[in-house]
Amino acid sequence: MRFGIIGTGFISDWFVDACRLAGGTPIGIYSRDLERGQAFADRHGLSLVVGSVEELAASDEIDAVYVASPIAAHHRQTAAVLDHGKPVLCEKTLATSPDEVADLFERADRAGCVLLEAVRPNHDPVYDLIRSALPRLGTLRHAHLEKCQYSSRYPAFLRGEVLNALDPASGNSALRDIGVYCIHPSLLLFGTPLGTHRASYRLPNGFEAGGSLLLDYGDLSVTCTYSKVANSVTPSVILGEQGSLRIDSVAEPGAVEYVGLDGEVETLLTGSPRHPRETLHHPIEAFLELCRQGRTDHPYRQLSLAAEQIMSTN
Repeated sequence: MRFGIIGTGFISDWFVDACRLAGGTPIGIYSRDLERGQAFADRHGLSLVVGSVEELAASDEIDAVYVASPIAAHHRQTAAVLDHGKPVLCEKTLATSPDEVADLFERADRAGCVLLEAVRPNHDPVYDLIRSALPRLGTLRHAHLEKCQYSSRYPAFLRGEVLNALDPASGNSALRDIGVYCIHPSLLLFGTPLGTHRASYRLPNGFEAGGSLLLDYGDLSVTCTYSKVANSVTPSVILGEQGSLRIDSVAEPGAVEYVGLDGEVETLLTGSPRHPRETLHHPIEAFLELCRQGRTDHPYRQLSLAAEQIMSTN
């Protein structure tokens, strides 16, 4: 499948390599700045550079599009591509409201095209291992999922320069950018919560820089802790009445341990947390398979809808 790319940021650089690893073929790039687009194309050996989303979506050289622009542009750009009858793999988060997410899936249905949100943990085989270990824990009582990542843009912010990553006008927030990696695993492992509560802190420009989200499952409580101005130093854990799981990184797990009631530790997976570029091929592979099957009504869309409802409610 031949891909066009929207966005020239570092995630798009990762995508090119991951796409080729997954069996796709990156062909074209859209950028409002044609010089920047050409530089990206030259760097990665792409043959098509365009200056509008419509031109990319209408190109006969493109079979599908990967959207990696600022979140505020996701709905408009994804809708334009779907309306041209082409499937879309869109970076998280898919849009900025439940209505926008629902609208995109409705457009995908009308076009008969696959739309998938590129949330890496949803397609990471390590989560199959984690899910298979849950019965060993007995009745689940608590989970703490943590993803805190000091933004490389924060020093510039402290100097007075506000970049997209810390600008609320971009549609971004710590919850949408970082907390989403806690929300999706919770939905994946435990289902939709009964209710949610959130406490967060903001920068002087109103940008939500971090916080905690409590997901209420009745007999199980899940806390999601996230930040763009601090780094995590503790693992994520799932606690049950018969044992616990310790996960080194909720977004890119490399090590998973079972801890029994007696404190004995059993290593289920050994390794180090992986870099996002090492796991990006998983959602691309899932997208390609969904396209091969023509599965527009896939189960991942329910995760996207539920996650957006949680993020928009709090």
